[in-house]
Amino acid sequence: MTSYLYPLERKLIIVTVISDLVTDSRVHRICQSLHDEGFRVMLVGRSNKNSLPLKARDYQTDRLKMWFGSSFFFYAEFNIRLFFRLFREKPDIFLGNDLDVMPATLLVSLLKKKPLVYDSHEYFLGMAGMDRKPIRRSFWKFVEARVFSNLKYTYTVSDSIRNLYRKNYNKRLFVVRNLPLKNPHNPDLTREETEWVGSIDRKIPDNKNLLILQGAGINESRGAEELVYSMIFLDAAEFHLLIIGGGDVFEKLEKIIEQNQLSDKITLIPKVPFAVLEHFTRKAQLGFSIDKPSVLNHKFSLPNKLFEYLHAGVPVLASKLIEQERIINQYDVGAFIEDHHPEHIAGKIKEIFGDPELLKRWKQNTCLVREELNWENESKIVLDIFKQVEKESVNY
Repeated sequence: MTSYLYPLERKLIIVTVISDLVTDSRVHRICQSLHDEGFRVMLVGRSNKNSLPLKARDYQTDRLKMWFGSSFFFYAEFNIRLFFRLFREKPDIFLGNDLDVMPATLLVSLLKKKPLVYDSHEYFLGMAGMDRKPIRRSFWKFVEARVFSNLKYTYTVSDSIRNLYRKNYNKRLFVVRNLPLKNPHNPDLTREETEWVGSIDRKIPDNKNLLILQGAGINESRGAEELVYSMIFLDAAEFHLLIIGGGDVFEKLEKIIEQNQLSDKITLIPKVPFAVLEHFTRKAQLGFSIDKPSVLNHKFSLPNKLFEYLHAGVPVLASKLIEQERIINQYDVGAFIEDHHPEHIAGKIKEIFGDPELLKRWKQNTCLVREELNWENESKIVLDIFKQVEKESVNY
């Protein structure tokens, strides 16, 4: 943990998230915006043996070391550690990111009588697999009900999720989309990041159409397995797929690639820092956002990767999720699959690259997305929320 010196009159916001911070671009952008606005910011997350090193940031960061990597024990351990970490601090405002940090964050905010803002990154109760775990779902539903009954200021990532929460709890929510910066601050790559780029570059063949699927949560129902199988139907001399990120199905993808002898068509890369990911996104000709609408969380989502592709000038092939379909149609920046059959996905890819003028038009249209849908505009919503909370906290 780095020590930061701030003027004492600046309000301290403690931000909690269960990620290891390295690849969580939404939380980083929010923390940076709050810091730039004049708040003191402490971001608390986790780390484990597989976590990447964390570069120094303008605000304070702290990662709790974890023994468990998943399951009930992981959530229990994290919230116990988080509770004692938060209880030692003297914040003015808390910001909790997603439901899995809220048992500790809400409890400490109530004990300390400090205001708490909630950022719901997704519809937690509608995540894949939650319907098969009724006890787990009941517990998180109880937590969610306590959150919404105690909080005034909450925001989420899409209109659809906002409307769902409004229907369930009759609460006003704001929408803060996962938009990249229009003008990102791009410091030079560190030595380690440069080595990463060089190592990955050597695995990606030149003179081919580079396809990319990225994301820190490439899990069940994200369409990754079908995308990998689709490469069977594409010419290795013409196309190469880069999958970069992390998630529950990564080991399964490795097996599919090996069993179908697709290593000459696909490069699979684990999580990398922001700067490295951005480097390879910009090199791609087509990005994929093909989550299945099989659960509410996916059906109503507006994925980070959609905007990260478009800001990098990369058109998209997407599934018809309500929110991303609206963006893609409005700006004319891509096409849709009708189903997740691998041969159909491959056919759509061939169709797109068979029309260079269409691909060129989509790429040009991404410039308008970057101009209109960016964090410089979206961050004003977050800052207005916290300015209002700051005013009200005097009488909290």
